[in-house]
Amino acid sequence: MSCLKERKSIQNNSSVIALSPILNNDGLMSVGGRLGKSNLPLIEKHPVLIPGKSHVAKLIVLHYYAKVCHQGRHFTEDAIRDAGYWVTGCKRLVSSVIHKCVICRKLRGKLSFQRMANLPEERLTPGPPFSQVGVDCFGPWQVSARRTRGSVAQSKRWGVLFTCLSSRAIHIEVVEELSTSSFINGLRQFIAIRGKVKVLWSDQGTNIVGPINDEHLQTYLLKNGAEWKLNPPHAPPI
Repeated sequence: MSCLKERKSIQNNSSVIALSPILNNDGLMSVGGRLGKSNLPLIEKHPVLIPGKSHVAKLIVLHYYAKVCHQGRHFTEDAIRDAGYWVTGCKRLVSSVIHKCVICRKLRGKLSFQRMANLPEERLTPGPPFSQVGVDCFGPWQVSARRTRGSVAQSKRWGVLFTCLSSRAIHIEVVEELSTSSFINGLRQFIAIRGKVKVLWSDQGTNIVGPINDEHLQTYLLKNGAEWKLNPPHAPPI
């Protein structure tokens, strides 16, 4: 400032010598350059120099960072330049402010994942295929049941998915409806092909809980020596 006021040459080791600083009409140090004869506003031709290590520079960065709604370093730097300020070391200062911003840490933080519990014993115990099975239903979808005059009659079908908990093999049975009798028929066909089942696992979906509570299914499971277990609500499949 003293060199500019006394019209002396700035020392070569000055940190702002590359910016060709000048004094504006208000006596503030501004950036020089070759845009003096342009039609740009004065704040764009000669922005005010602000020391990057000063408290004022940090306040300016915080103000315009909030004004651009925490949109990052580039938006903040553009807003500061557009307002007529040239903060030395602006990139480093803005990055430091963003790094310490609590709001941005919440918005841009890494997602945390729930640590999974131990696998059930049925997943880890070796045995014959489909002796310990996971059960689920999917559907419905439309199928062509029979032909009529000039068209085809459509019917709904569901699928019962059986997956071996040890080998992860899959068996699918098609049922005509989500009723207890249809489910028992699908289970009988599955057991007839794959052999007896020791444990059946399923979620607590309404399409599964209904048939499980039926007396006929409980009697059928008891006769075949099978046990039905349910996952906790909202738990992932095993």
